[in-house]
Amino acid sequence: MNVEMSRMSVRVRVSGVLDGSRAMQLLSGLDRFRTGAVIVDFSGVRRFEAFGVDLLVKGLGRRPRAGGTRIRCTGLPPCVAERLREQEIEIAESPRPARWAPWAP
Repeated sequence: MNVEMSRMSVRVRVSGVLDGSRAMQLLSGLDRFRTGAVIVDFSGVRRFEAFGVDLLVKGLGRRPRAGGTRIRCTGLPPCVAERLREQEIEIAESPRPARWAPWAP
């Protein structure tokens, strides 16, 4: 994970494979930010494993919405973005094509 910070926002870039371990690492890292906007960019992820996506959805869905931190996700394939939208997580438009399947060989 690569973290870029400015006065108004934080951008976290995730790359490689989003598996259970990487999802837990990401969720733990997001707990450090208490105020402002946090953009999580998944455009560098080449594969999303089902268990990692489940942990991400549950972890972000449990985060308190009241308070100062606003998390916005970008660079997600449509199938993952839809699961996060169901949890009322803010999703930015993805540049990935709609037919892109993250778990295809």
